[in-house]
Amino acid sequence: MKFFIKILFFFILIFSFNSSAIAQTKTAKKLKEKEEMLKKQVRETQDLINKTRKSQKITISELKIINKQISYREELLVNLTSQISDINTQIEENKTAIKTYKMELVKLKKEFREMIKFAYKNRNKEYNVMYLFSSQDYNEAFRRMKYIEQYAKNRRIKVLEIKNLQIRLADENDNLIINLESKQDLIRNYQNEKKTFVGDKQKQQTILTKIKTNASSLHSTLAKQRKEKERIARAIKREIKKELVREIAKNKKKKNFTLSPEAKLVSKSFEKNKGRLPWPVTGGHITKKYGRQRHAVVKTTFVDNEGIGISTNKGAKVRVVFAGRVTSIINIPGGGKSVIVGHGKYRTVYSNLKTVSVRIGQKLKTKQNVGVLLPNMDGTISECDFTIWKMSSDDMTTVNPSIWLSAK
Repeated sequence: MKFFIKILFFFILIFSFNSSAIAQTKTAKKLKEKEEMLKKQVRETQDLINKTRKSQKITISELKIINKQISYREELLVNLTSQISDINTQIEENKTAIKTYKMELVKLKKEFREMIKFAYKNRNKEYNVMYLFSSQDYNEAFRRMKYIEQYAKNRRIKVLEIKNLQIRLADENDNLIINLESKQDLIRNYQNEKKTFVGDKQKQQTILTKIKTNASSLHSTLAKQRKEKERIARAIKREIKKELVREIAKNKKKKNFTLSPEAKLVSKSFEKNKGRLPWPVTGGHITKKYGRQRHAVVKTTFVDNEGIGISTNKGAKVRVVFAGRVTSIINIPGGGKSVIVGHGKYRTVYSNLKTVSVRIGQKLKTKQNVGVLLPNMDGTISECDFTIWKMSSDDMTTVNPSIWLSAK
């Protein structure tokens, strides 16, 4: 019984170490995948920064992208710190496993030596025969025979245990070496990213200083941009209001916003895809957040955004994020064009377009192109303005598009 308890303990020990190792491996894999994704995002923002610098101007566009890149680098540093912490845990577990295996190996070898000594003293086959014949009855003889067989079997098992434990010990030693090397690589990676992060912060400060040197021009530009933004927002809101009035007019008796059965299904389907919608551009980064935001340069100024702005390549194509019907196309002099697509009680709006490739009433499939973006003021990159509106009776509200789009 004592022997089988030891065997059980041995397997529980191995299982516990294996379970922990599997959990650690899954965590490490997720962290590594996140690291690769963040590095990809940093490379993409750097590409956009390089494009804005071709204009030989210091612009707010460049500053916004650098701010985004810095946020990615901050997240990357946190990720690397987590990976280092995770590898430290693995190293400690390796050391604990090695220590435990060594202690168990010493015990097994001691027990095996005792078995060998006993076997050597009783190696004469005649002893086993005499041991059997000296039994009082058949039952005792049978038990003694089983004891001799079990003893021989236990010796073979003990040899196998020792071999397996030695293999485990060698594996843990190898894992320890690998983890120590991985830790050094992660530390070097962290130090390099930290150095680059500090460099990005310095570039950010340099750009801020240069932009602020001409304060009057900056405030004039801000005032102009604010007016332009408000003008475009008013035009879009007016158009959606008209759509709401038309929908209510269809239901004169009910005097409210009522959807057809088909439109209700579209609305539900749209809602079910919250957090999974494709981006309106194939590549880009959110540099203008939804809601009330502090200005990137003038910290005392706040900007209210009804949607998000995605900085992307110059003249990038814009696509619809969900199947629907084009309800309106707006041409805003000096502000580009906007396309409104209906999805039941929801409307997605794609603005800052140079050209439009759809028509009113056209049914669109998910990811179908609706137009091409205008370049920014210095002609180096483009920004896609994306808004989601929710309609109900005489009410219209915007929702945060960021939480509707899928994670990159």
